[in-house]
Amino acid sequence: MEISREILTRVTILDISVILMYIIGIVALAQNFKKVSIRFVRFFVLIGITHLFFTFVYYFYTLNNVADSIGYYRRVLYLYDSWGETFGQGVNFIYFLLYPLVKFIGLTYFGSFFIYSFFGLIGYYFLLKILLEISNKKWSNWFYLLLLPNIHFWSVAIGKDSLIFFAISFLIYTYYFNKPWYKYILPLLFIAFIRIHILFFLLISFGMMQLLLNKRIKVVHKVLIFLLLGFTFYALFPFLMQRVGFVDTESIISQIEDLETRKSQGETTIDMSGENLLVKWVSYLFRPFFYDAKNFLSIVSSLENVVWVLIFIKIFKNFRRSIINSYRNIYWFSLFSIFTITVPGAYLLYNLGIAVRQKTMVVPFLFVVFFLTLYKSSIKEIN
Repeated sequence: MEISREILTRVTILDISVILMYIIGIVALAQNFKKVSIRFVRFFVLIGITHLFFTFVYYFYTLNNVADSIGYYRRVLYLYDSWGETFGQGVNFIYFLLYPLVKFIGLTYFGSFFIYSFFGLIGYYFLLKILLEISNKKWSNWFYLLLLPNIHFWSVAIGKDSLIFFAISFLIYTYYFNKPWYKYILPLLFIAFIRIHILFFLLISFGMMQLLLNKRIKVVHKVLIFLLLGFTFYALFPFLMQRVGFVDTESIISQIEDLETRKSQGETTIDMSGENLLVKWVSYLFRPFFYDAKNFLSIVSSLENVVWVLIFIKIFKNFRRSIINSYRNIYWFSLFSIFTITVPGAYLLYNLGIAVRQKTMVVPFLFVVFFLTLYKSSIKEIN
């Protein structure tokens, strides 16, 4: 059943109340930086205003373009009669979270946007807390990178991207500050229900970091960790194949070959068949470039990608510089996560629009690695 524009543009008093609570939430979160300096209070307010602005931008964008957000809202509004029907992994988890907002509370499409957007904003809150500690709570113009528009744009909408950005930022925050084990439950559950293959990649990254750095782990225990990773891979393999579009594990090679030669729908598709993995990875992470730009959004993405190229150059230029011992775990976990998440995506995905959206999963790790490179490298740790 199609959904009318009148329903999509309807705004109620309840929706206005949600926006007011959103603004109060920005101010409340900003107050947590008061002990650091008033500058960071103001800066987080600026982050919140930016995020709120792009919530409106994305909402109006969906009214005139094809958008997953409308599909999610339409299905919840018309197709499901009970909350229990929506429970599940992947898109079903989006329905599960959206259902009570629409059916129980009575939020419209417009109002629901701001709930998902606030998840993205909390992700920025966790990320700023981490970067503040890394920078020794001193202001730097590098913090302005948190205002880059592309990630704000893709982390405000009804859908997976706002939730996964929140969950990954929360997970890094929990790990970085060594929080109690039970605080890992929520971000891990979110990641598992939204994109279970990403949880698999993160487990691999964590295991690789432990095998590389943890000298307290005996060789026999490292072997056990390796076996655990192997068992995890075996257990999650069917789900991973399903997530990337493979349905028959006996014909993976033929499906990959078919995927490379099949042209996807949409103007942002690029033909990468025959290219080596490095070229595909660079394209996945840094394109669209200016010669790929076909509309205003891709032009903005191209400008922003220049910044990310410079950031990566800075990271790899200082790659041989040592990281302070107490920060090596989070550094290598973040670095491994960047590659374990992006390499499979680069190999299998050729739609630049989707690739730009999925960068929301690696941006928190990129920020952490970049700031550690700036502030915690080539310094002798005081014993």
